[in-house]
Amino acid sequence: MKNSPIYDNFCSMKRCLIRKIIFAAIFVLFLMLPVSADVMPYYTGALSKETIGFLQVPKYFVLYLYPRNDSQVVDIVNWSNTEVKLQQSTIEPSELFAALIPSKNYAFCMVIDEQDAWYKIIYDKTHNKSAWIKPENPDDFWSLREFYSYYGKKHGLYYMKNIDYRQRGIYSGAYEGSQKLGGFTLIKTIRLNKISGNWALVTIVDMDNKPKIGYIRWREDDGLIIVFPKLFK
Repeated sequence: MKNSPIYDNFCSMKRCLIRKIIFAAIFVLFLMLPVSADVMPYYTGALSKETIGFLQVPKYFVLYLYPRNDSQVVDIVNWSNTEVKLQQSTIEPSELFAALIPSKNYAFCMVIDEQDAWYKIIYDKTHNKSAWIKPENPDDFWSLREFYSYYGKKHGLYYMKNIDYRQRGIYSGAYEGSQKLGGFTLIKTIRLNKISGNWALVTIVDMDNKPKIGYIRWREDDGLIIVFPKLFK
């Protein structure tokens, strides 16, 4: 009986079913594992118009109501690459960080005010919560000019995805009313040369592979950031 074709077919079907069950179980477990993902601002709404710079934050830090050590503690932040634990809740890394690149150990929060080496950061973007932190290392704060100059020259810039191609103009000068030298629909690279107020002197290469040098707006007059530095190649 065990050597019969019917028995062999039954065993084959049984083995196939077991393999399918095992595969399904592994797949479900894989889906349940926390996923570590980069956080980058790809839309203008991801960054506050009040942003004056970025603070690189440690895995654990205390937030205060006012910029002094004897002030009331507003919240305590303890984060990993997959979640952010506050005192009363848990939020996603994208709700805390302006940019998070785990592979590079980059973890930047938006700074909207500074006073005596204290920095007011937005620590819950969804609910627009902010509080004060004093970093152990003053060099952890990057002004917008420092941040753009370093990363923009190193890796280049990119437009936010919701910026219409008609706003992607390159101009002869860093001021309103200067001559428009051209526009772009598909951009390969934007290399930063220098920051001049809300304008940036750049070298742009688009689909015709011909470099064009001129000024673009990286921030509107109301503080809306429309261009951001790439943090890695």
